Amino acid sequence: MNFLSPPLLAQIRTCAKQLPRPVLETLIELLATGDSKTLKASVLTQLPNPNFRRVVADLLDAWSREGSHVDGSAMPAAGGYAIAAALMSAAYCEQAAREELSVELVWTGPSLEGTRLRRTQQVLLQLIQDAKQELILVSFAVYKIPEIAKALVNAIERGISLKIIAETPESGEGKIPFGVGTTLGMEIARKAQLYIWPRHKRLTDSEGRYGSLHIKCVVCDRQHLFVSSANLTEYALTLNMEMGVLIHSEDLACQVVEHMNDLIQQETLMLYFE
Repeated sequence: MNFLSPPLLAQIRTCAKQLPRPVLETLIELLATGDSKTLKASVLTQLPNPNFRRVVADLLDAWSREGSHVDGSAMPAAGGYAIAAALMSAAYCEQAAREELSVELVWTGPSLEGTRLRRTQQVLLQLIQDAKQELILVSFAVYKIPEIAKALVNAIERGISLKIIAETPESGEGKIPFGVGTTLGMEIARKAQLYIWPRHKRLTDSEGRYGSLHIKCVVCDRQHLFVSSANLTEYALTLNMEMGVLIHSEDLACQVVEHMNDLIQQETLMLYFE
């Protein structure tokens, strides 16, 4: 049995990735119903965009070259139904992959004209406001973020389960001068589940130096994961240069949640009351 070659499969995937959905659907219909003798010419004349024509022409040329190896006949005799089916399958797989995992860059820093990057505070607020069940926030520092605090209060009032894992003056032995209650308000400190990494649970080196809780991430509804260089502080959201990624992936989000829950179960992270 002969199979599609890797170069031909690559051309099919290129079409599925680069063509907009409406163009792709039109192309598939044209390929499935067009006259096999004039297939290439009739398809290309209906694609006004030169970049689209180039991508499709490359695909049809590759199919024509390899058609005889696939089913014993050249592409014009075989018609466009087979290539339409292959393209439809590739388009479905591409769309499914995008839905399972997509990534956005997120930025704090000087404004740049024409940038498509969303800002850190904008993404944080959206995650908090869109949450339907659960939020997990992890940060080394939490300080002077009134808009975020207000959004978290609203989330708690909507019934969202809020878990905050952060450094505190006690856990960090002075590395952080302010607690979560001071920064976010006592309502959040009382109603959220606040966890710390106690000093006696931390790794130390031969000179007695110990590590810090330096993670900065947010998990929303076990569907969305935001990992950033930015602490939950005024400077990190307004003045610093910070970069992060917003990952839409149930698999990765769940991995982080499960990892944090394991740390809590093993009492590496412990419940804390301010």
